[in-house]
Amino acid sequence: MKEITKKILPKYFKEVKAQNKNFELRKDDVDIQAGDILVLEEWTGEHYTGDSVTRKVKYVLRNVPEYGLAEGYCIIGW
Repeated sequence: MKEITKKILPKYFKEVKAQNKNFELRKDDVDIQAGDILVLEEWTGEHYTGDSVTRKVKYVLRNVPEYGLAEGYCIIGW
């Protein structure tokens, strides 16, 4: 298990924090796995707001180009 920190824009952060959005579509650049901890830090595009959420990864979808998921990307669910 590892902890991974990523930036997230305010419009998406708001939905994650409210628990309306329980996934992220991301570049598959850190080998995230089920059981890892994902820390999403709110980022305005210019600076961090200081707000963050922490989620435990339950599922990672990758390698399914037949469903439109481009190579090098993954969907992270919590």
